[in-house]
Amino acid sequence: MSVKENYENIIVGVDGSEASEIAFAQAVATAKQNNAKLYVAQVINNVANYLPSSALEELKNECEDRYSTLEEQADNMDFTNLASIIKEGSPKKLLAVTLPESVDADLIVLGATGRHFISESLLGSIAHYATTHAKCNVLIVR
Repeated sequence: MSVKENYENIIVGVDGSEASEIAFAQAVATAKQNNAKLYVAQVINNVANYLPSSALEELKNECEDRYSTLEEQADNMDFTNLASIIKEGSPKKLLAVTLPESVDADLIVLGATGRHFISESLLGSIAHYATTHAKCNVLIVR
């Protein structure tokens, strides 16, 4: 196993929670320091296909609005090398495995807990899943 000296592709999971906002700020700082590409990933949890198309469309619009706000924040930090990813499916699998592999990520940045903190214990379920299943480094931010 070797130590990673520089990151080239970083993916950060955001969901509108305070923890994900902190994770985003850390991801921007890390990407800027490493001159890396930052992928801002938002996953709409519709694993059971229970959401009607109108609700899915509304959630996608919320994700696009959130990305626009984050893009402005990154620009205020003098960072513009970022891209949006909005997907529907299992947040655990998409954020820990599928999306990082698709963009060749060498670092995943996640908040310690997300929006559904009631169902999570000390470490958020997505963050915990990522630490055990991701094939690249994972940074959990508090």
